Amino acid sequence: MKATRFIIFVSLLSISFTGLAEDDANVDVPGTEIKQEIQQLQQTNKVYEKVIKNLIQRIEHLEKSVQGAEADNKVEKDQTETTIDPEIRARLQKESEENSKLIHTAFEQRLSKEGGMLLGKYQFVYEPGLSFAHSSYDKIVIDGFTVFPVLVVGDIVSEKVDRDIITINQSFRFGLGSDMQVDLVIPLGYEKEDSFREDGFHETKKISGLGDISLGLTYQLIKSHSNWPDTLVGINWKTKTGKDPYRLLSSDDLALGSGFDTYGLSLTSMANTDPAILYGGFSVNYTPGAGKVIGYVKPGFSFGLNLGMALALNFDTSLSFNFQYLHSADTEIDGQTIRGSGMTTSTFAMGLSVAKGESYAVDIDLGIGLTADSPDFQLTVSFPLNFSFAN
Repeated sequence: MKATRFIIFVSLLSISFTGLAEDDANVDVPGTEIKQEIQQLQQTNKVYEKVIKNLIQRIEHLEKSVQGAEADNKVEKDQTETTIDPEIRARLQKESEENSKLIHTAFEQRLSKEGGMLLGKYQFVYEPGLSFAHSSYDKIVIDGFTVFPVLVVGDIVSEKVDRDIITINQSFRFGLGSDMQVDLVIPLGYEKEDSFREDGFHETKKISGLGDISLGLTYQLIKSHSNWPDTLVGINWKTKTGKDPYRLLSSDDLALGSGFDTYGLSLTSMANTDPAILYGGFSVNYTPGAGKVIGYVKPGFSFGLNLGMALALNFDTSLSFNFQYLHSADTEIDGQTIRGSGMTTSTFAMGLSVAKGESYAVDIDLGIGLTADSPDFQLTVSFPLNFSFAN
């Protein structure tokens, strides 16, 4: 405001001096005319002075009005703040913090399960889960014997096979600090296989027991910044604690394990694009060969791809979509490749996570098989329980 008054005053004053300078330059005008012009200029200057004073008064009035409005707003704001009960203010702040924690917890459960986020130091998660998978396929069976490779004595029939697998997973995750986490999965399985023929033949096979236990270690390789997302690297060891399918020559026996130790390496990245989180990963698995009843068996090398997205629906619920792909090369027996023994599994899964506070959540996943080697569908329900041992 002061700068505005100064500019107006200088402008008017310059106009006055300009008029005087022009009149002084006309020295050839008679003296009486000069006196008259000087009087006119004086009168004009008086008018200018009145105008300037009027402008200054208006500016001062505007300054006082603005200062008064700011003071009133400040008083009103102070009165509003003082009218809020301190208990209500504290409760609102607490609710806001709890909502933020719920959103973080809902995402954390999902991403921790997918290998895209680590637990905090001394944070422990116990996650019991129940999974049901169903698959059906047709196979050709020779009911008889062969004399030569091209001569079959007996009937060639088609069988429809229905397989149901129920798995109870006991998962444990523990944050070690220093951007590391250890994982342990103990599966207990039950498998039932029913075979049907057109002639009325029906056969049922069942098996239950311990599956292959897995142990893993995850390390955060890169922390998110402007150019790179959060990136985690993990190593995994799947044991051969489940029943070995190669222990007996008969193909009528079911098995809950692979019969081999498998070592895996995975790389997973996660990017936050609020309100969604995108994650993806790549994995490779190596299985050393071992001597079995049928000979020296060496399973093929396998690699997998995992892509997904988690979306926050509200403070405690998140929805996820996931695509998984795994390809295993053909198996070798005594150095000879068994053509067609390789497998390609692919699954599209949808998941729902509901966080019940900071220590309890419910995860529901429905997977749909996309290839012939994949289960037709798989339903999994798990209940992650969080515990913190930090001081």
